[in-house]
Amino acid sequence: MLAFELKKLIGLMLMPIPLTLALMTCGILMLRVWPRMARLTLVTAAALLFLTSWAPVANRLVGVIEAEYAAFDLSQTVEVVVVLGGCHSSDQRVPPAAQLCSSSLYRLIEGLRILRANPQAELFVSGHARNDPVPHADMVAKIASDMGVEEGRIRRFPEPKDTGDEAEQMKPWLEGKRFALVTEASHLARAMWFFERHGLEPIPAPAIRLGSEQPDLSVQASNQLKSERAFYEVLGMLWQRLVALLG
Repeated sequence: MLAFELKKLIGLMLMPIPLTLALMTCGILMLRVWPRMARLTLVTAAALLFLTSWAPVANRLVGVIEAEYAAFDLSQTVEVVVVLGGCHSSDQRVPPAAQLCSSSLYRLIEGLRILRANPQAELFVSGHARNDPVPHADMVAKIASDMGVEEGRIRRFPEPKDTGDEAEQMKPWLEGKRFALVTEASHLARAMWFFERHGLEPIPAPAIRLGSEQPDLSVQASNQLKSERAFYEVLGMLWQRLVALLG
C-alpha cells in the first residue's frame, strides 16, 4: 500500500504544473545566493509552463503516444469486453452517468458499442473505491445495467487499484479468450503490456484520443491536460521497464 501511494505521489510531482511550481519555488529561494542559477531556473519554469500549454507541443506530445492503435473494428468478434477502471464521484443529485469522469464515460460508451456488436460477450468492469464510498466497478456496472446490459453478462472486479492489478486479477477469466481491451488511446500501450505480460492476447480498443491534428496555436489549460497525460504515460512506461528489469 505504501509503495503504491509513494508511486502515485512521485508521479504527481513530476507532472507539468507541479514541476513548474517546484522550479519556480527553487528559483525564488536561490535568488540571493545564486542569482544566475535562480534566473535560469525561473526561465526554465516559465518555458515549461508555456510549452506544455501551447497546442502544437501538447498535441505532439500526446499524439506520439496515441498513434499506435486504430479504432476497434466491429467485424472482429470477441468473447469479453474489458473496460478498464477510471474515476467517478458519487453524487445522488445527478444521473449515474454524470458521476463518471469524462475518460471513464468514453471508455464505457466504447465498451457498450463493442458489446452490442457481440451479443454473447461478457462485460468486465473494474476499479476500487479510492476515496469514494462506491467501488468504481460497481458504479460502471450499474450504469451498464441501466443502459440495458443484462446483469448476468457483467462481471465486476472492485479491488484492482491500477492496470497491473486489473491484468493480474482478470487473468484466470481471460485465458484462451478473445477480448477487447478498452481504455484511452494514450493508455493503451501500457495496458496492453500488462495484459500481454500475463500471457493474454488483448485486442486494443481506444476509447478517446486527446491529440488533434487541426491547426491550433492556442495557449490554454486544456492543452495542459494533454501534456499531463503524455507525461503520466511516459513515466508509467519507464516504471514498467524498471519493474520488468528488476523482476
